[in-house]
Amino acid sequence: MKNKQGFTLIELLTVVLIIGILTAVGLPQYGKVVERGYVAEAEAMLRTIYDSSERLAGEFGYKSYDQLVSFKGEDEYSFARLDMFDKENLPAGCNLEEDGGKTLTCARFAYKISLDEFVVAKKIGGRNYKDTYILLHRDTMRLFCQPAPDDKYAEACDIYNLPVKEAGIAF
Repeated sequence: MKNKQGFTLIELLTVVLIIGILTAVGLPQYGKVVERGYVAEAEAMLRTIYDSSERLAGEFGYKSYDQLVSFKGEDEYSFARLDMFDKENLPAGCNLEEDGGKTLTCARFAYKISLDEFVVAKKIGGRNYKDTYILLHRDTMRLFCQPAPDDKYAEACDIYNLPVKEAGIAF
């Protein structure tokens, strides 16, 4: 007779327990990594918006977009005026809002072209951290995080690994 070998019940339960522990530890970390990836996506778009707005200012002979807006008025400019964001060349999955083209809405973030000294992204998609703002400072090119009003401990900013900046921005 052949010798049948297999796993004992204790061995199987041990393996299931180890897998359960690894899953319990790994899933929250996975969520944090995914959220950081979203911030990298927003950062890339913010830098693209910044570059495009500065090129527009240069075409009109101004040193910066803020200077252009202060002389011409913000009502004159929208995403449609930027060289990369006309209605035919919008990034995939993005569209211009009906607010005169001042808001670009994509799957996870809405972007504003000019809010004082920042280019701004607001988290809109997903379950976590809605209404958290990612701010790109125009002068220093540093990223900041303005937490959502209900995020009193700035958990999103900790996960995004960005310094908190209460800039009073809302849209």
